[in-house]
Amino acid sequence: KQWYQRRVRGSKGRGAAAGRGRGGRARGRGRGRGQQKQKQENTPDSSCIGNITFDTVEKKEGRANRFKKEISLSNNDNISNLMESAIKRGGEEVHFSDTHLVGTMTSLEKPYLRLTCAPSPDQVRPEAILVKSLSHIMNKWKKEQNYTFVCEQLKSIRQDLIIQNINNAFAVKVYECHARIAMEKLDTTEYNQCQTRLIDLYASNDSVGNPLEFLCYRILYYIYISNNSDAMKLVAQLTPAQKSNSDVKFAVNVFNAWSSGNYYQFFKLYLIAPKMSGYLMDSYVQRERNNTMKILIKSYKPTISVQRISELLAYPDTQTALVYLDDLKVVYTNADKVKLDCKQTLATIDL
Repeated sequence: KQWYQRRVRGSKGRGAAAGRGRGGRARGRGRGRGQQKQKQENTPDSSCIGNITFDTVEKKEGRANRFKKEISLSNNDNISNLMESAIKRGGEEVHFSDTHLVGTMTSLEKPYLRLTCAPSPDQVRPEAILVKSLSHIMNKWKKEQNYTFVCEQLKSIRQDLIIQNINNAFAVKVYECHARIAMEKLDTTEYNQCQTRLIDLYASNDSVGNPLEFLCYRILYYIYISNNSDAMKLVAQLTPAQKSNSDVKFAVNVFNAWSSGNYYQFFKLYLIAPKMSGYLMDSYVQRERNNTMKILIKSYKPTISVQRISELLAYPDTQTALVYLDDLKVVYTNADKVKLDCKQTLATIDL
């Protein structure tokens, strides 16, 4: 009897009456959920075989009608539409690879205007006229040195090349000429546009132009924009033939000196920069001089001579160095301006 009472009392535990225990109700979780829903069977038709559905003839015709295009445009209309869409995508440096326009304009000089509509052939100069135009512009550059005029004319030539999809050796020559003049005038914006285009032109034209020379400039340009990561990638990808070139070797040495903070080696190389490298380095040499001055003032306490600064910062003479130091408003030890007081200079100048 006692055993029976314990059995009955035990059956009234927590959740016994409400059926809350495990399996107390048919609530099942996970597996089995949704088994009460009836599956809808697909009604087979003539376009179905097993699980594969084929489009009916009506669907195919409907799709063809939706994507049908008019093909009655003339060749000139097709070129015009392609150009207009290309213009909307990015301005001057657009590749009109699908166009076949050949210009008929014969003027050697033409103002550069950003394209807002597709040009007609009488507004574009053919390659034969562009060759004469480049020679004419370069002669004017040598005589007059008018960079504003020459830059506009060279951009106009570049625009005509792109519109006609001319990517040959002459195109390489145009971009190299413009890049060199831009470097000479410290116009890094135009130089970078030419450099970017030359990468593609060199890739599509073997043994044309001066790819190794401009590879050197490309490395030096990365220093100008302080792009250490891309410069390192470019240097790491150099082939043995490229590394053996004197121009490329110079640029790599400059980058190594700059990235490691070796200002002594950097300015030493600056004095022997080959070809147009010196012009490109001129665009950031003053920045590096300012950075080096911070190091010199802290390292040469209590004083440092103007002569030593002139040598380390690659100035041609002490008088030129004095002009730079006076602009910084450094503090000299005396009125002779022979030595700098490093401690007072460090407290006064702001580099």
